[in-house]
Amino acid sequence: MEIEAMKKQTIERLKRVKKEQELSYSKIMDMLSSKGYYLSEPTLKKVFSENSDTYNFKYRDTIAPLADVLLDLYGDATSETASEEVKHLIREKNKMIEILLYKNEEQKSDYERRISHLKKQVERLEANLDFRERMIDRKDDVVSKLLDSIAHKDDIIEKLLRNKIEE
Repeated sequence: MEIEAMKKQTIERLKRVKKEQELSYSKIMDMLSSKGYYLSEPTLKKVFSENSDTYNFKYRDTIAPLADVLLDLYGDATSETASEEVKHLIREKNKMIEILLYKNEEQKSDYERRISHLKKQVERLEANLDFRERMIDRKDDVVSKLLDSIAHKDDIIEKLLRNKIEE
């Protein structure tokens, strides 16, 4: 049984008990208070209204305290079946959580493996880039030396030409 269907069924049982026992909102609030629960009167009115299925009540915060007080106190026979259904549902949800945790761990280890691989790839690329930058610097030095030697040879040729012209 799904949670929403169970909530709806529980709310219907709560409405039935309230009607059968002719309980007022203040009496229900007193009963909740005596068990250490608190629900506001507007919330109670929403739960017991005809269109209560349009509201999205949190089971643990709203429905469970009411069920604990009203259904247990007035001995609603369907509560045992519902509690068994809830226990079964909880066991199924726990199994699903275990499966999801296992899948999460698998994905996490796969993610970490990929990150490790990418970090190594980045390191290799950075090393390759450093090597290429050093090669460019070396070639720049060679080109600069060649240009300097050409300039030096131009100076020598110019001197020789001047000497020849002067002769």
